[in-house]
Amino acid sequence: MEEIIIFVAGNPNMYPIEYYDADTETYQGVIPELLDQFSKQSNYKIKYYNKNNKDQRKQLAANRQVDLISGCVGDESFEHTENDSIVVFETVKNGKPISYRLLLSDVAPKSFKEDLQNYFSGVTQEVKTGILIDVKEHTPIKYRTLIQTSLISLSLAVLILITAVILLVRKYRRKLKIYEQDKETDDITGIGNTKYLARYYNLLLNDKNRILYNMICFYVDTDRMERVSSHQETNEFLKYTAIVLQDYMSETDILARVSDVGFIILKLSEVKNINEWIVPALKRIRSFSENNGKSYSCDISAGVYPLKSDDRDINEMIFNSWQSAMSAYHDKLDYKICSDEMVNNFIEERNLQADISRGFENEEFLLYIQFYVDAHTYQIVGGEALSRWQHPEKGFLTPERFVPLMEREDMISRMDYYSLEKACVFLDKLSQRGVENFFISCNFSRKTFSSAEFVKNCKEIIDKHKFNRKMLAFEITESVYVRNISQVHKNANALKELGISILLDDFGEGFTSFFDLQEYPVDGLKLDKNLIDNINTEKGKTILDSMARIGHELGLTIMAEGIESDEQIVELQKINCDIIQGFRFHYPIPEWEAQAEILKHIK
Repeated sequence: MEEIIIFVAGNPNMYPIEYYDADTETYQGVIPELLDQFSKQSNYKIKYYNKNNKDQRKQLAANRQVDLISGCVGDESFEHTENDSIVVFETVKNGKPISYRLLLSDVAPKSFKEDLQNYFSGVTQEVKTGILIDVKEHTPIKYRTLIQTSLISLSLAVLILITAVILLVRKYRRKLKIYEQDKETDDITGIGNTKYLARYYNLLLNDKNRILYNMICFYVDTDRMERVSSHQETNEFLKYTAIVLQDYMSETDILARVSDVGFIILKLSEVKNINEWIVPALKRIRSFSENNGKSYSCDISAGVYPLKSDDRDINEMIFNSWQSAMSAYHDKLDYKICSDEMVNNFIEERNLQADISRGFENEEFLLYIQFYVDAHTYQIVGGEALSRWQHPEKGFLTPERFVPLMEREDMISRMDYYSLEKACVFLDKLSQRGVENFFISCNFSRKTFSSAEFVKNCKEIIDKHKFNRKMLAFEITESVYVRNISQVHKNANALKELGISILLDDFGEGFTSFFDLQEYPVDGLKLDKNLIDNINTEKGKTILDSMARIGHELGLTIMAEGIESDEQIVELQKINCDIIQGFRFHYPIPEWEAQAEILKHIK
């Protein structure tokens, strides 16, 4: 199920129900903890919008920037929120009943309110009180004097309740211990996960020893590996990687798998000694394919972030080491040590992430078109929908700058649907001018295309427009089929029923066979660019000729991209390629220029 981000406006000054902790730069208290537990049990990702000590709830509600207004006391209300609310706590203050509530804004997803209400209806008073005890036990220094005299807005009755149920809560926690251990274990490798890393980081590290540690991230390109092998084989490689890394661990180190593509080692060592063990470890990990008689390579690189005395947020440390690993992988290096300059660049990137929502709201993301041409007549027959970001401060940004950020922030699906809407509007304009023998192909991320809600969401967008459906095609990569066969197959069939064509992108990079293509509802194949780059070799010609010939026998359109030379064109014509695309013919251009070009050449 696709993850839905819920933005929350918090009350920074309502300790212990909800408050902003300046040391960790996060919201803490009963409500944040309950929302975090709700997030872990659902497909909603809870994010506090205003991470500072100023109460910005009124402004955020008025601007419709959040889905939930938290920390509302009594009859406190805000603009653009629904009348009814969700009560988290009820108590007595100055002899009068008072409640602590959550208010939903009118932009919150429709299903969210019901799911949140169902969750809170199942949260017992014992659980709430247990959380309250934890808050009291981990009180920030500035609140301790205050706690000694009262427990802020809670009445004496609640204090008595705390005393009465404390044994019950401790019993409840003991029952959860085994369950919590399971939640801290990675299902595939059996080592700890992100929760495990965070817990042991807090146990082992402190202000005195933090600077002695390095956080090392190992980035594994599992997407590529699954394209050239299989899902099962990729999992075996991940298990092997975990085993190898454990051989380089000591009792003072922590190892965890923190994502589908990343491992983290928190290691007590000097930076100058990193090379002594990290290079042999990487060599052993990469030997997996050779040891198992495989022809492919195992791509892995590392990023090293030396911890500083003032580091507090473990997520920031993970991010810095992760970005360093990604940079090393991009530059084909074994590892990179994160410098202050790199951290500053990462901060700039994080700031760019914060601008993404505004970019959508202000329609700063622009539709660009790169034309397809007939391989023999060179006449324009279609185009690929691409995106560019016209950032008000940073200028013109290409997808390489913002798409990876969107993927990490779980906003890539929003970009996919936004781009589809733009493409549909473009096709509407062409249709109104009498153009119908032109098509647009749209790219979708694996997460978007494999979602159970994908077809419904696309249909809602497409149904608002009147162009002929044969003018629209969806691109999908081989890796999507390999990893999510059942749901993707179902989605592709449903799209075909809507009259939309399906193109299989990067064909030839993985191991999807032509026999498999008989089962898939595919209309065309876009040959992988690496194959095109080798078209002037005898082996390359033979492979492409076979692909084109069998593809045509299956009734598929054969397409090639990345064409940059006349020699490539000649060879593609020899194998009867149908459609080609590349800088040799057209660069990506903005939609208004593309429309003028189409109207000039297509009747």
